[in-house]
Amino acid sequence: MRYLLFALCCFVCFVTQSQQQPTIVEINGLIYSSPIETAEGMVVIASHNSYVYFFDQNGVLINSYRTGKWVHATPGELANGDIVIGSYDGYVYFFDRQGNFQKRINPGGFIFTNPVEIGTYVAFGNNKGQVVFYCQEKSDFNYLKIGRIVHGSPMVTNTGNLLIVGSNNKNIHFINSDRELLHTFETNGWIMHSKPFETADGSIIIGSYDRNLYSICPISGTENWRFTTGGRIHGSPIQTPDGTIIFGSFDGKIYVLTPCGKLVNQIPTARRVISSPAMWNESVAFIGSHDGHLYFIDTQGILLGKYNTGGRIFSSPITLSNGTVFVATQNGLLHFLPRQLIESIIQGQKK
Repeated sequence: MRYLLFALCCFVCFVTQSQQQPTIVEINGLIYSSPIETAEGMVVIASHNSYVYFFDQNGVLINSYRTGKWVHATPGELANGDIVIGSYDGYVYFFDRQGNFQKRINPGGFIFTNPVEIGTYVAFGNNKGQVVFYCQEKSDFNYLKIGRIVHGSPMVTNTGNLLIVGSNNKNIHFINSDRELLHTFETNGWIMHSKPFETADGSIIIGSYDRNLYSICPISGTENWRFTTGGRIHGSPIQTPDGTIIFGSFDGKIYVLTPCGKLVNQIPTARRVISSPAMWNESVAFIGSHDGHLYFIDTQGILLGKYNTGGRIFSSPITLSNGTVFVATQNGLLHFLPRQLIESIIQGQKK
């Protein structure tokens, strides 16, 4: 009986330890694309090795497809379940729910941005200074010229009738569902990957290479407030359920603000913070740094723990629907961190 209990304890210990081990997949390519999880729980990410990858939540490869050149853009999922992503080869690729290739379209120019849906159109930016609107029903294109490279990630407001996107012309553009430019908001720096975020009160939060995080009224296009950091802001901000705003800066710090833009706390990292934060649960957020670590913080800006990926983090991490944290590093490694591992990281720091 004693030996049986000992064996049982060893088995439980082994299972517990295995549940806390990350799954790491190597894809041999620089990763600048950020991942998405589809409605059916599939993880989609792309690489500068020209491939688009489709994984399940456990890191098992479901499908892959090779495009004609680097893929820098982040994929998007359409309402019908199609997965769409642009490439440096000038094409935008469409896949079905299982990651099977369906078609590609050629809107012209390199595609950096994620696609979004507005009305009957799929919209994205290109390096020709255009926002491209593609109508799937008619298979035709409409173009809105806004000037300079459209590197910023577009978003559509909760009303569904306003598209907002930044550009290397240093402006943030507000475009209606008729593809008309309503107004612009001028900053003093490029708007790179920073995707506008709509807060609970309807304001738009976005970062600029002029080192400022801006809160803008989307109706008038006027500034509510700004918060100045010590470096460029490349990634996107988020707002937690309690209203806290979290983002990173090239100055190597993670910033935590009140809903009104007042500093709550700042957490230093060893290198610049390029990626965007994500929520793990309602009270814990996390964000990657170029120093190779994922930083887990609470909504009061207290560091709860960190995880060393062993590679620079440019891509933005996400939380999967099963509680797994997924993060990609520039050295071509994909990390699937199970819920039990995240819990141990946070609890270990508290001790």
